[in-house]
Amino acid sequence: MLRRLLVPALLAGAMAVPAVADDGSRYSEWQPEGAAATNPAALEALARELQALIDQAESARAADPRFLQDLRDIIAAHIADSAPREALIRDNFSDGDYTDDPRWEVVSGNFSIDRRLGLRTTIPLSGADTETMRLSLDTIRDRGDELLEKGEELLDKSKDTIGDLLSGEKKLDDLWGGDDDEEEKEDTGPAGPEPAEIVLEADIPNAFALELELMSGITHKDAQFDIDLFQGRGGTSGYRLSYLPGDDPGLVLSRFGRRSAETIGESDDELALEDGRAHTVALERGGDGTMTVSVDGSEHIRVKSSALDDPFGGMSLVNSGGDYAIRSIAVYGDE
Repeated sequence: MLRRLLVPALLAGAMAVPAVADDGSRYSEWQPEGAAATNPAALEALARELQALIDQAESARAADPRFLQDLRDIIAAHIADSAPREALIRDNFSDGDYTDDPRWEVVSGNFSIDRRLGLRTTIPLSGADTETMRLSLDTIRDRGDELLEKGEELLDKSKDTIGDLLSGEKKLDDLWGGDDDEEEKEDTGPAGPEPAEIVLEADIPNAFALELELMSGITHKDAQFDIDLFQGRGGTSGYRLSYLPGDDPGLVLSRFGRRSAETIGESDDELALEDGRAHTVALERGGDGTMTVSVDGSEHIRVKSSALDDPFGGMSLVNSGGDYAIRSIAVYGDE
């Protein structure tokens, strides 16, 4: 009996396939393989038909009730998995304004909107001037010629310096900036630039999923980019995910408080995202405190932390050195 009930449903599904065009052509409108299966409306319609068949089979006592209940559970699970998640926070900075919907607030440093790259922040590093750092990401925008010109200029200067040394017009002392007899002076120059920080205050549940598209333009031992989810006034406690370009480990997950921060997880190796592409960095926290960090779908950190069980009051992005662009960011509740 159940077989006779399922056959019409399969036939109905086959009849739903686009028919051959009326003009006699052999071809109809093409869809990529699997497109129909990923169509939410089609999945919902199929689920309704299957549920109706299960109801009929149950009424006719055509199958074991436990089997029919298993079918209902499977359908319900697939509907839940295929339903799009509703974002609590979503921003791709395409409107050119980070101060409205949602409202980000710059605490320190500089942030700007690049129409191609997204939210941009650059902090100079020792041994790398700001302009050179910005060029590292601007190569994505077809600025290869400018880089070549800068390289040729540096090469010409090097050739001139070597020529002066060989001819005796310059001594090595001139290159080091002084006489060997002079006492070495202590460097009392100003400290490096302060980090650039931007904050978004928002209600975020204790269990969440955060996804961020990040582009990094330079690898340097002093570079660092942090994502903080904070609790309390002024973000005095919370979780921090740090990306450390060119370092090992490349990802570090910490729990921070008013006075200190404690590392609770880290990746096994160095991570380099400086390839001119946007990479999806995901930080998730389940209801049981399990936290995972993945990059482009590959998991790098898994740890359980139950110390902070209150909702979060917002998030901040901190550039402590380097050139970064955030293409998009979204936060979901873990339902």
